[in-house]
Amino acid sequence: MNKKMLAAGSRDEYGETLKEKQEIEQTIINVLNDQGYIPVSTPLIEQENVFDQYQEKKVFHLLDHMGEKLVLRPDLTLPIARFLAANQTTLTVTRLYYLGDVFHQIVNLSGDYNQETQAGIEIIGEQSFEAEIEALETMLAFAQRFGIVDVQVVLSDARLIDLILEQFDLDDQIRNEMKQAIEEKNISRFEQLKAQIPDFPAELADWPLAFGENGESAMEKLQRIQAVKAIMDDWIRLAEYTHRHYPDVAVTVDLAAVLPQPYYTGTIIRGFVPSLGDYLFSGGRYDRLLSKADQETVPAMGMALKVETVLADRQRDLSSLSAQDPIVVVLAKGRVEQDVRPLLKKAGVDTSQLDNPARKLVFDTADNRYRFILVKANDVVKYLDQGIGDVGIVGSDTIAEQEQNHYDVLDLQTGKAEFVLAACKDFEPEKISRLRIATKYPKLASQYFHDQGEDVELIKLEGSVELGPITGLADAIIDITQTGRTLVENHLQIFDRVGLVATHFLVRKGALLQYPDELTTVIKRLVNLVAPKEEVKE
Repeated sequence: MNKKMLAAGSRDEYGETLKEKQEIEQTIINVLNDQGYIPVSTPLIEQENVFDQYQEKKVFHLLDHMGEKLVLRPDLTLPIARFLAANQTTLTVTRLYYLGDVFHQIVNLSGDYNQETQAGIEIIGEQSFEAEIEALETMLAFAQRFGIVDVQVVLSDARLIDLILEQFDLDDQIRNEMKQAIEEKNISRFEQLKAQIPDFPAELADWPLAFGENGESAMEKLQRIQAVKAIMDDWIRLAEYTHRHYPDVAVTVDLAAVLPQPYYTGTIIRGFVPSLGDYLFSGGRYDRLLSKADQETVPAMGMALKVETVLADRQRDLSSLSAQDPIVVVLAKGRVEQDVRPLLKKAGVDTSQLDNPARKLVFDTADNRYRFILVKANDVVKYLDQGIGDVGIVGSDTIAEQEQNHYDVLDLQTGKAEFVLAACKDFEPEKISRLRIATKYPKLASQYFHDQGEDVELIKLEGSVELGPITGLADAIIDITQTGRTLVENHLQIFDRVGLVATHFLVRKGALLQYPDELTTVIKRLVNLVAPKEEVKE
C-alpha cells in the first residue's frame, strides 16, 4: 500500500490535542459573543489583489478555471477590510471577531508549519485611544483565562522611527538606509550611517538596541520631540492600565521595531511569552486601510491571538521551567571559534570551557549564563533559526547562501577575506557570449551578475573551485581569498572584487526579548571592541 504523504509544512490534527484546541477556540467564541463582538468569516481563498498591502510575499498562489490569480489567505485583517468595503458596514463603530486559519509558505524541510489558527478582533470606526485599551484588555484577559503566566507586553508605533528621523536633514537614501538598519538591528551599518549625521543625539547612540530597559531609558529623553511625546504618552497610559488591572504583566517598549505589516499607522501592541520564545498576540492601529463610500478613511484597531501558542503553553510542564535558561551560542568550529573567543572574553562572556574542548561539542559556563554549541559553519544558521540557538557566530560567506530569519547584528571584523571574480590571465569576458562561472556560492554569484546585468551559467562546486578555469569546466570563478596565494599558485588572477567577508554576530529574533539585558550589554561591549580605536566609546 502506498503511503499518503502530507504536503511539506502541513499536519493532521487528532485526538486529545485537537479536543484541547477546540476547547480553546470555543472559549474564545463564547467570550467574544458575550462581549457583543459580531462574528465574521471570510473564505480561505481570496483574490490576489486583496493582499497588495501585505508585507510578506511568501504566500500560496492559485489559479482558478478562468486563470484568475488567487491566494490562500496569509492574513485575516485584509480580507475583513475587503468584506467591509464590499458591504459598506463601516459607517458606525463596529466590533467584529474572527477565528480561522492563515497560510504562509515556509522553507522546505524547516520543520515549521504553513498553517496556523488565529482568533482576532477588529474595532472599526473608533478614533479614540479607547480602542487600543479595549484591544489590549481583551488579549490580556484571554492570557489570564488560559493561565499564561509570563506574557510580556511590548509597545511600539508605526510612526516613531520616521518622526525621529525627520528631525535630521537627511536625503531619502540615507533616511531609508538608516531606518532599515534600525529595524533589522544591523548595528554595523547603523554605526556607518550615524557617523554621517552631525550632532547625532546621544540617547539614540544604540538605537537598534533601544528596546526593553534601553528603550525605556531613551524614551524618557526623547519626549522633548512633541510628536514623539504624544506617542509615548499613549504608551504610558497603556502601561498604567496594564499595571492597574494586570499587575503581574510586564510592559516594555521597542523604539526600533519593524512594522508587522505596512498597513499599520499608529500604536502596535505585541504580547510575547519569553519562556516559549513566541508571540501570543499582536496587532495595532490601521487608520488608512478602510474607507467609506465617499472615500473618507475609517479608523480601526485590530489584534490577533495565536491559538497554537495558547495550546503550546497549556501542554508544557510549567514546573520544569528554570528561572533563567542559558543563552545558547552556536559557534562555527575551527578558525571562527578561535578568532572570536578573545572578543567574547573581553565582552564579559566566560569562554574558559572552550580552551580545552577535546571532543566535546556542547559546553556550559560555570554560572550557567551561557551554553556553547560547536557546529560546522553551514549549520550555524539552521540551529539559530530552528530556535535551538540564541546567538550565532559564523562567516558572512555562509550567511549569504542561506535563508535569513534572524538579526545580522554586528560585523566582528575577524576572519576577513574577499569574494573575487578570478580567471586565467587570458580571460576576455567580452568575447564570450555566456560566461560559465564555477563557485561554491551560487546565491551571491547570481546576485553579483544580476547587478552587472549579465546572464551567466553558474556551476556549483563543492571542492577546489580553482580547477574550473584550469580544466575548461568554467571560464571564471567567484570564490573567497584572503592572501591571493592559492589563486597565484593555480595561475589565476583577480578581475573584480565582489565583496568583503568577515565573521558576523547573529541573534535569533525572539532572543532579544528573552534576554534583553544580557544580550544588549554584550553587544554594546563588542561594538566598542571592534570599532576603530579613535571611535571607541568611553
